[in-house]
Amino acid sequence: MIMKNNKDHCSEQLPKLGIQPYLELMKTTAKHESKGASARLGLLMLWFSDNYLDAVDLALSPFGITESKLDLLLLLKLHENREGITPSSLADRLGIRRASVTALLEWLEKRDLIAREQSKLDRRMVYVKITAEGLELLDKTLPTFWSACSTVMSDLDQEETMFLDKILVKLNAGIEKKLGMGR
Repeated sequence: MIMKNNKDHCSEQLPKLGIQPYLELMKTTAKHESKGASARLGLLMLWFSDNYLDAVDLALSPFGITESKLDLLLLLKLHENREGITPSSLADRLGIRRASVTALLEWLEKRDLIAREQSKLDRRMVYVKITAEGLELLDKTLPTFWSACSTVMSDLDQEETMFLDKILVKLNAGIEKKLGMGR
C-alpha cells in the first residue's frame, strides 16, 4: 500500500511551507465575511484530518484495508440486523458519491468481505450485507483501529482531551445540521 505521503513515489518533493503562505493567500482571496482566525482553524482542521486519516491508514495497512473501507464494513456491522441496505443508502450515510461507494463495494466484494444480492421483489434493487469474512476482518482490525484513534490523541492531557471533545462534538453537531445528515 502506498501512502500519499510516501517519499519514494516521487523523485522531487515539494518543500513544506507551513501555514503563513496560506494565510497570506487567504488575505487576498477570502470573502470579507470570512473571519481570519476561524478560517485558519478550519485550514488546520483540514490538514489534521488528512494527516489523521493517513496515520489510521498506516496502522491498518498490515490488514490490507483503509479507513474508508473499514468504515463501510463498520456501518454494515452496526446495521447487520436490518434488511434492505442499498448502495445509495450507504453513500448517503457515509456522505460520499454513489460512484465512490460502488468502487468500495466492488473492492470489498472481490475479497468476500461483503455480498450484494438482487431484491426478489424488484430486480433493479441491490442489497448489501457483510459476510462472515467481513466480520472476521473487523474482529482482527478493530483493536488496531481503536488504538490508532487513541494514539493520535496521546499528546493531550486529560483536561485538553475533555475540552477538545466538547469542542469537536459542538462543531460536528453544527456541520451535521448544515448537511442534514449525521453519523
